[in-house]
Amino acid sequence: MEIPALIDDASSLCTIHSDDANHQADNLINWQQEYDQLSPGRFFGVINEINFPHIHLFREDSNRELHQHCRVEEGGLWLGFSADNKSCRINNQQTRSDQFLCRPGSRDFELLTPDDFSIFGLVLHKSFFTQLEALGEEPPIYPATDGLWLENIPPGKLHSFRQYLTLLLQPEGHRWSAATQALILHDAVVDLLSQAHYTTATQVCSQQRQRIMQRVNDYLTHTRLKSPITITELCRAVNVSRRTLQYTFAQCCGMSPKRYIQISRLNQVRRALLSADSSLTIGEVALEYGFFHMGQFGHDYKSLFAETPQETRLRGSVR
Repeated sequence: MEIPALIDDASSLCTIHSDDANHQADNLINWQQEYDQLSPGRFFGVINEINFPHIHLFREDSNRELHQHCRVEEGGLWLGFSADNKSCRINNQQTRSDQFLCRPGSRDFELLTPDDFSIFGLVLHKSFFTQLEALGEEPPIYPATDGLWLENIPPGKLHSFRQYLTLLLQPEGHRWSAATQALILHDAVVDLLSQAHYTTATQVCSQQRQRIMQRVNDYLTHTRLKSPITITELCRAVNVSRRTLQYTFAQCCGMSPKRYIQISRLNQVRRALLSADSSLTIGEVALEYGFFHMGQFGHDYKSLFAETPQETRLRGSVR
């Protein structure tokens, strides 16, 4: 099948290293996202990507547990699957390492990824679907779907596809031209999707936990994180008991509500310190997000990010 497409210099391999979760989030093109680092230690990440005319292919590696708030470009469709047989959570739902995760463009979604995690991602641009229609083909999948992942993909095909993407994203991994690779990738994606079907959240997990976490995230705005928040207040805001809230966080996030709020605040402080626009002192930024004991704040900050707030401020000033 001939696919009319122009291949330009943008269809070459690009590798981007990062030593900060916020910068890792910024490095993916055509995404709106924000990362919160959850596990302690210095962050290291890398993105290997090729932006073909109709498909953006990438592999993202990160060494720390992350809470990722994501949104793909309008009209596109994101597909993702583990590159290293580790599983993650999507919208607070536990996944398997052999599942193709799936989210449409212009819709917020969340990923909770573990330490030392690698994921392949493919963003099918809007042009991917219009091109199929122009060729008289019915798309095997539609960008407006609301499924969380795809099922029915044979393990052998998934294994072969993972091997192919690994080869494609290596500096000297193949001998074919970018135009040929675009054709091969296009056919491989269409072939996989033609065998898959959606699995929705209602088929596999508790809707109640998802609704609770959505209400929690709606309540914990950036502004509200600057004020003291008690667990009693949070229970009242989302209309659940303390036990239900604790259970929901344990199942969805693997931590307590108190720890979740603390980590969210520490990540907000880090973003403020990295911002070149911030004229506040470190102490003022910490106070703004509810850290009143500077010694404890400094200890908690270094425990999470493996550097002091002063080192973060210096890092932001030289970027």
